[in-house]
Amino acid sequence: MMNNKSVMASFLAFMLTLTLCSASFGGTRSDNINVLLNELHPYSSQLNNSDFSKILQIAVPVQNIRAPARIPGFQPPYLAIARDATQSNRLSPAIILQPQPPVTALWGKQNGNIISEIRLGMLAHDHDIAPFSRSEEGGVDANFEILFISPSWLEEIRAPRPHLGLSINASGDTSQAYMGLTWEWRFWSNWFFDFSLGGTIHDGKTTTTLIDRKELGCRILFRESLDLGFIFSERHSVSAFLDHISNAKLCEKNEGLETLGIRYGYRF
Repeated sequence: MMNNKSVMASFLAFMLTLTLCSASFGGTRSDNINVLLNELHPYSSQLNNSDFSKILQIAVPVQNIRAPARIPGFQPPYLAIARDATQSNRLSPAIILQPQPPVTALWGKQNGNIISEIRLGMLAHDHDIAPFSRSEEGGVDANFEILFISPSWLEEIRAPRPHLGLSINASGDTSQAYMGLTWEWRFWSNWFFDFSLGGTIHDGKTTTTLIDRKELGCRILFRESLDLGFIFSERHSVSAFLDHISNAKLCEKNEGLETLGIRYGYRF
């Protein structure tokens, strides 16, 4: 065991060493933070150095300057998608969408077109095989009809297409101009059935004693028609056609008039 003298000598040696170390580091100076804050920067003396100032004045090459990042502005999704194809070379053509023309509330038209279809026909006028009237007049009617895109306000009645038409008799018998609505049903892929209802104005006889002319009673009559046809090459159609005009006994005379024949249609 160490005696008391040895312990005392070791303690004095430790205290002497601690005192010398404190003196070598400036005593309590290292504990004062203000001394460190007030010291000059190690390189501050270089600011007055002419060589160092020349280095600071050298321009940085343009290629070493990085442009600041550009943050794109907000765009609605439909504007971001509907980009000009000339600016989208890096995009797949499958994802380049073009804005569609607006749909009007009245007609539901696109690209400014309200015409749905045109039809041309050659019709037998007041023929014997007509089912609802006896034959008195004759000849052939040239028929022309325009069907329009169904307006949005007709959706509640199965969206019929409005139509305007004209049938002119080549023999000088009754001709007519008509208008109305046409409903269409598709079946067996490309087959269709049309039913139309409307009115007509004619140049025939309202009353007459001639046995080869119709007594139609009124100048303005009701008109109904049927079409049974087939659509080919997407836009073209051929159909069998029958129409009937009469006044539903609203006038004194009521001899109905019918035409039937073949019509060709072109769909827009």
